[in-house]
Amino acid sequence: MDMPTRAIPGRNGASTAAPGFLPGDSLFASQGGIFHGRGCLLHAQPRGDVGRHAAGLLAEAAATQAAPVLLGLLPYDPAQPAQLRVPEKWIRTQAPQDLPIASMPAILRTREHPTGARYEEGVREALARLDAEPALRKLVLARTLQLDLSRAVDLPRLIDRLWQRNPHGYTYAMPLDADGAYFVGASPELLVRRRGRQVYVHPLAGTAARHPDAEADARNGQALLESPKDLREHAVVVEAIDAALRPLCRALDVPARPGLTSTARLWHLGTPITGELADPDISALDLAIALHPTPAVCGLPAADARRAIADIEPFERGYFAGAVGWCDARGDGVWSVAIRCARMAGSAMTLYAGAGIVPGSVPEQERVETGNKLRTILDALGLETAP
Repeated sequence: MDMPTRAIPGRNGASTAAPGFLPGDSLFASQGGIFHGRGCLLHAQPRGDVGRHAAGLLAEAAATQAAPVLLGLLPYDPAQPAQLRVPEKWIRTQAPQDLPIASMPAILRTREHPTGARYEEGVREALARLDAEPALRKLVLARTLQLDLSRAVDLPRLIDRLWQRNPHGYTYAMPLDADGAYFVGASPELLVRRRGRQVYVHPLAGTAARHPDAEADARNGQALLESPKDLREHAVVVEAIDAALRPLCRALDVPARPGLTSTARLWHLGTPITGELADPDISALDLAIALHPTPAVCGLPAADARRAIADIEPFERGYFAGAVGWCDARGDGVWSVAIRCARMAGSAMTLYAGAGIVPGSVPEQERVETGNKLRTILDALGLETAP
């Protein structure tokens, strides 16, 4: 989508990801630019038939806006309400080059839910299910870390720090209700991008920790590329995306093996998938709905995995493991997987992280992996706690 670009200086002339971010504003940032939605012209919280509601909002907004854009947040469970917003106006800026560091609030209390030990028990339950149900090939189990802070987090500063630490990913901040709650995060994973008939998907599955020593870090990445367990976990995701996209595309290119992609903390296996739509009326949001939830955040088969997750996980995921992004009236847009995230409400935050469980998974290693994923938000907060 072509939008005018305007860099907005912060302190010391630095461009910031969230200049003048006000309560009720929304944001979705990627390498293509930073989309900052000011205010809200139209808002809907549909349960089901999200695509129809989105099209209706864009059509209504077209009466007063030349090129309306919708920002959206899809829940993990499609039976729960989505968040669809058309901003009153938008600001688009280039990625920041340098950002100031400011003090963040102190931690008053932390609560793991489930605890690390209980999470490992859940992984063992998942492995037993995988063994007992051969059709069930993968489960993704998550846990949360709840923080009580000394004061509310400076949301614009948190957005800036998330973007600074994850410039190759997707940083987002979406309001949830009139009480000021927000869903924020910095996802490394693209769910789908659509430009005209061209479709691009880059699923991630299979994870290893980064290392501060360059040689050790390279060995970690290479070991991940050769890990049978992680390659098996990744293949399940790619197969499911292939099955979902191929009927919608007249051409689809799926590489035979994954490559490496990275964040500041983690290596991931990733496969870039490109396609050409058979029907030009299929929008980016339609594609996101067709793909969501991928086995990277749920499991395979999806219905069986959902039931197992509901039995094992002791909390509601909400928008964690959902999708977040934007689309326009032409159907173009970008949607990322809503991970590396937190729900913010005043001085309380709930952080989420999950790990894919396949035969061969080790409970302790999966717990450590979720702890590394929680560090995306913790690092941006400048907090040292590491469950």
